[in-house]
Amino acid sequence: LADVSDRARVIVVASWIEEFLKVKLMNEFSKGNADARKSLFVGNGPFATFSSKVNVAFCAGWIDGDVYHDIQVIRKLRNAFAHNVEPISLDDEETRTLIESLKVPRRQFYDWGQLRAASTSDGIVIYTGGRPPETKEQLRIPGAATFRMALPLVVAVLASNLGITLVMDEENTIAKIKFPTHMENIPKMDR
Repeated sequence: LADVSDRARVIVVASWIEEFLKVKLMNEFSKGNADARKSLFVGNGPFATFSSKVNVAFCAGWIDGDVYHDIQVIRKLRNAFAHNVEPISLDDEETRTLIESLKVPRRQFYDWGQLRAASTSDGIVIYTGGRPPETKEQLRIPGAATFRMALPLVVAVLASNLGITLVMDEENTIAKIKFPTHMENIPKMDR
């Protein structure tokens, strides 16, 4: 996702999350005939929307409260990017505020959402709290960079909550999603 627009990045990430939830739901609701199962995910079916999938996963206890909150944030970002014809960016104040409200990254970074940057005579200082006195100009950490830093954390915790294993390739550079054996048997056309 490094070489795509903010709009594409947000929409694709939301699609990944929705797909993970759909696979989990399809696994849990695997009884009955194919038509009955398919009707759960289309039209007015109970799992047809991203929002309904998230709510079911949370109410079923498959995802924790922080993951639920963060998926709701990503869903709001997805809606803002997908349903807006005007230019929109992860650097816009409204989207930055949403990104900074993410809770899962706070598990790793106690000061999540409070990270700031400023220039000095010989470089840049990244800090939290009050601005250091030796700094010259307040700088903005790009919203896209913040979003890209948060995504692996949110997706990894979501995958863990859902029982999906993350594995690395031979070069240890590309994370791949490995579904549990019982989930791998779901035909792709049904996912």
